[in-house]
Order: sequence, then C-alpha cells, then structure tokens
Amino acid sequence: MNELPARVRIWVALDESPRSAAALIAAAALAAELDAELAGLFVEDIDLQRLSGFPFAREFSVLTGAGAPLSPDDMERVWRREAAAMQRLLAEAAGRSQLRWSFRVARGRVTTEVNTLAQAFDLIVLGKRTGIGVMALVQTTARLAGVRPQAGPVLVLFEDLPTSSHSLETGAMLARSNGAELVLLIKDGDENAYRAACAAAQTVLKARGTAGRCVRLNAIEGDNLVLAARREHAGCLVLAGRERFLSQAGFERMLDAIECPVVLAR
Repeated sequence: MNELPARVRIWVALDESPRSAAALIAAAALAAELDAELAGLFVEDIDLQRLSGFPFAREFSVLTGAGAPLSPDDMERVWRREAAAMQRLLAEAAGRSQLRWSFRVARGRVTTEVNTLAQAFDLIVLGKRTGIGVMALVQTTARLAGVRPQAGPVLVLFEDLPTSSHSLETGAMLARSNGAELVLLIKDGDENAYRAACAAAQTVLKARGTAGRCVRLNAIEGDNLVLAARREHAGCLVLAGRERFLSQAGFERMLDAIECPVVLAR
C-alpha cells in the first residue's frame, strides 16, 4: 500500500440532496479513519444564475408542487440559505467525530472547482450534480435532517498495483466503517488477466484482514461505471487517478447519472 500523507485533507461537494448527504457521511467516515481535515464546498452554479434572469424561470417545491417566479435576487437568497444549511450539516458531522473542518462557498461550476482544488486535497468526495442538465427549473428540496444514504456495497475500480493501491485502501476503510461489502470492478477482456488481477487485489486485502468480491467490467468509461453501480446497488464508488477521470470526456455526465457518491483518490 502507498504511504498516507502526514496530514490528509478530504474535500466534499455539498448541496441539498440525499446523494450529497451520503457523500458527507462517506467523507466524514474517511476523515475519522484517517484523522483528516474535512473540507466542504458549496458551489453557486453560474448556469442557474443565468437561468434565473429569464422570465420563464420558476422555482418548484418538491413538497407541494407549487411554482413561483425565480429572479436573480431569489437565487441569491436560495444560495445563502442552502450554504448556511450545508455549513451547519458539515459542522455537525465533523463535531460528532471531533474532526478539523472548513467550509467554502464558490461561484462557478462544480468540475471547474474540483480541478482548481484537486492538488490541495488528498481525497475528493462528490455527491452533487455538476449542472442543471435539460431541466429549466430549480427545485426547492426538503431539509436533510435525519437523511441517511441507502445501504449498499462499496465499489472500487481496480486496475493494477500500485495504481489502485490508494483506492483499494480507501474502499476497504469505507466498507469497514459502514459494515458494507467490498466489490472490486476489474476491467479485463482476457479471462486469465482478470483472474490474476482479482487474485492480486484479494491478496492485498487479505493482508489487511478483509476481503472483496470481484466483478468483471467490460470498459471503464462512465456509462459502464454507472451501469455497474446500478446493478450492484452501490453505496459508494471509489476511483483512482482522479486527474485522469476529471479530464475524461463524459465524466460530468457520469456524475449526474450515477446514484451514489463518488470518491476520487490520487
């Protein structure tokens, strides 16, 4: 396994959604395991800001279904309310495990902010949408108090050693802290290569007193990862080589489509 840095920092992107709550819980669990700093980021989406300037923009409540006009000033108020709520949730999560924590608000796009901050953080946990997709409206969501992520296995994309050492360690920690199954996604077209990769990963895990089930993956493009996560009812997906994935075509689409938090390791 790779040596962990002396002081680990874990960054988590937050918004008012159940998937974001799951990401915060995963990030806090990792931070507690590693005695790390938990850093939260709330991104004010500039696309939503532009959208709110149009006369057809509406804000809809998921509780009542009622809609109301949405102006730029309304958008600013929504952001301030959501950022304050996210900061409180982060502080509560950090307080439960006595973690160091920080919180930052930025205006832009999620993936841009991730790329900007990637070099300063050891682990990145994503649980929010990267954009508005095709929806020309803003939804006001319920408070996250008491929300818990759906139970499911921790998936780790395993390619080879030492490339996937850090993600394998991260996945094992998450599975252990959540009492979840660890599933290794292995991309190999050749049966012998697949079996060799599975055996190598399981040998490393056995030395750490844990185990993992291997699943064959046809390709590591975003659509295949989304399908694998859905098929396994994943609670979390761990990927290594974050710079590669952040620059990969279609990665934003994958983040919007996947239904569980995504952890990006070095």
